[in-house]
Amino acid sequence: MQPVSKLTKLIHFSYITLFLLTPLLLSTKTSELFEFPKLLFVYTSTIIITTLHVLNIIHNQIPFQKKHFINIPIFLFLISQIISTIFSIDPHTSIYGYYSRFNGGLLSTISYILLFLILNVYINDKLKNQIINSSLISGFIISTYGVLQHFGIDKNVWVQDVQNRVFSTLGQPNWLAAYLCILIPIAIHKFLQSLNSKKISTPARLTTLAVGGFHFSLFTFYYLCLLFTKSKSGIIACLISLGIYFFILLFKNKSNLYKQFLNLSIPIFIIISSTLIISNPIKSKLFPPTTPQSTPPPTINITTSEDIRKIVWNGAVNLWKKHPIIGTGVETFAYSYYWTRPKQHNLTSEWDFIYNKAHNEYLNFAATTGTLGILTYLLVILSIAKNLSFSLPLFISFISILITNFAGFSVVITSLYFFLIPCLLTTSNQSNQLTSQSSLLKYKTILTIICLFISFKLLISVYKYYQADLNYNISQQYDNNNQYQQAYNHLNKATTLRLNEPTYLSKFASITAKLAIQEFQNNNQKQAETFTQKTIENLDLVSNISPANINFIKERAQTYYYLSSIDTQYFSKALQTITQATILAPTDAKSFYILARFWETADNLDETIKNYQKAIELKENYDHAHFALAKIYYQQENFLSAKDHFEKTLKIAPNNTEAQQYLDKIGNFDL
Repeated sequence: MQPVSKLTKLIHFSYITLFLLTPLLLSTKTSELFEFPKLLFVYTSTIIITTLHVLNIIHNQIPFQKKHFINIPIFLFLISQIISTIFSIDPHTSIYGYYSRFNGGLLSTISYILLFLILNVYINDKLKNQIINSSLISGFIISTYGVLQHFGIDKNVWVQDVQNRVFSTLGQPNWLAAYLCILIPIAIHKFLQSLNSKKISTPARLTTLAVGGFHFSLFTFYYLCLLFTKSKSGIIACLISLGIYFFILLFKNKSNLYKQFLNLSIPIFIIISSTLIISNPIKSKLFPPTTPQSTPPPTINITTSEDIRKIVWNGAVNLWKKHPIIGTGVETFAYSYYWTRPKQHNLTSEWDFIYNKAHNEYLNFAATTGTLGILTYLLVILSIAKNLSFSLPLFISFISILITNFAGFSVVITSLYFFLIPCLLTTSNQSNQLTSQSSLLKYKTILTIICLFISFKLLISVYKYYQADLNYNISQQYDNNNQYQQAYNHLNKATTLRLNEPTYLSKFASITAKLAIQEFQNNNQKQAETFTQKTIENLDLVSNISPANINFIKERAQTYYYLSSIDTQYFSKALQTITQATILAPTDAKSFYILARFWETADNLDETIKNYQKAIELKENYDHAHFALAKIYYQQENFLSAKDHFEKTLKIAPNNTEAQQYLDKIGNFDL
């Protein structure tokens, strides 16, 4: 057997570290606390592992890749993502991912696929067990923190009610639930293995039982933490996947059915008892509370997540129908959803939220990468499903990802497992076969230098990405405190570190516009012109890079409005820009409301009334639009119409005392 090289050992260590640390990482200094640090670590790990692998190819004649049953499907999937990116409505977003979500862009997909291809070369039973054990240890730390969150360890740290729904280091209850669903079958399987152990020596048996007890504790902690997330999709996914697991185990052990059922009764008892004792969506569904629950006032509209998802899914399907072949571009749902956004979305409690995902991984792929993307994605899944016999617990973990993705979307940690579990399904202890690479060996010195240089440059780019985001986040804090010069300085650093990032440029334009106004008010005309010119340059860059981003378009309109206090020509630009938003988002009530506000500022009451009415047509419970329209009718002495809209305002927002005052005045008139 060929001795393991130092490079191979480093690669093994890198993979173990990847699974151990990725779910643990978070940062309070970045603009996004959870996903961004995790993805940067994945990028860094991918660069290091790929570099080590290439060096191993050059120096030790390790094969570039090995055969695997999903090699062809995964390459076809990658091709579909590349094609969709090339023809994307926003190639920048398709490459890097939607800013604040990050995961899912072409770069992240390439990283996961590279990690899969390289792991497939080095995987053996020892490395597989090390990866699984590191995953279980990481999960134990995360679930322990999650349980402590439930009991208030950091209740004063987060804005969210973390005691009610824990999220640990994952950042969102549903994401934590999806992660725990991956680990639970593995922990249960290891526990059952200890019960089925045939070792007869007392010391060995005691050791096996101790290990089994440890894995039982892991499973118990994982499941408790899962219940504390109160994630309906996560708990359902766990119960379905475990149901499949238990059924297969019993079916495979028909000859020893009684003993197998007896062993399974232990985790089943824990699952059933804890589910019925601890407050969670399943318990609430089975046993609705008999005591009166505090209900929100009837004027407060709280739409269930299921109802909102149905609306978003409908929009995603319609988007797929409009762009059936290659979609609108990888990760562009935040922009293209506005094109087919159902009118009913305006009547939900999340009507003005930005939906950057379809909240269904399959519909998200269909809408953004078309039939080509969803078919190749499903081909990868079906190829894995055909090989379920290799490792049952890992296959069940994979099934849980598919279920949670139906009501959600992949994040960094679930994507990592989605792409790398196939490597863990099949392992071999055989040493890698050497291939003839004499041509490479002749140039190994120069190839090594080139490889290390490229790796260094890529690592520097990841570090710059991190530093740029830090400066961007600091600039936002200064902007919120009206400290525009400090915000400018940090944004200047961010845009220097990371050129052509539209998120930074749009914010930069807003800051320079505010500084231009300050200088104008201080009679510093030259400096005001300089900042104004910077604003226009940045706005043009944003428009060129991300022309379909509705959020940037609204920000651009706001920035032009700032500049209109210096030069009135910019008001017409603001008006044109927000009009563009209503064209791209024909069912977005807020865009028409903003457009009406602009027309009202311009004293064009005909256009003002038309757009307020359009906003109300799209969102009949739009109290701000009703109130604004009522005041216009009141000024026009159209008291009947004014009364109608004031009354509708109060029906929606009964605490609007100003509307009541207007109604009282109208009541004194002879209508």
